[in-house]
Amino acid sequence: MTKEIVRRETKQPLTVRHGAAVVAVGIIGAIIVFWVLSSIVGIIFFFVKLAVVVALIVGVVWLIHRFRR
Repeated sequence: MTKEIVRRETKQPLTVRHGAAVVAVGIIGAIIVFWVLSSIVGIIFFFVKLAVVVALIVGVVWLIHRFRR
């Protein structure tokens, strides 16, 4: 299989419209990535907080049970 390389006939520089589109796509992509990562971190932080609360409750119940003997 051969790949043909075609030479570009037009030598136009990057237009303002194309540059603005690239910047807009980059900004929107960065916002989406930030939102996804912050959601993942938020979910992890929620489970860490939940585990700490459960551990504290279990610890208090264990201490109460131990001192009652």
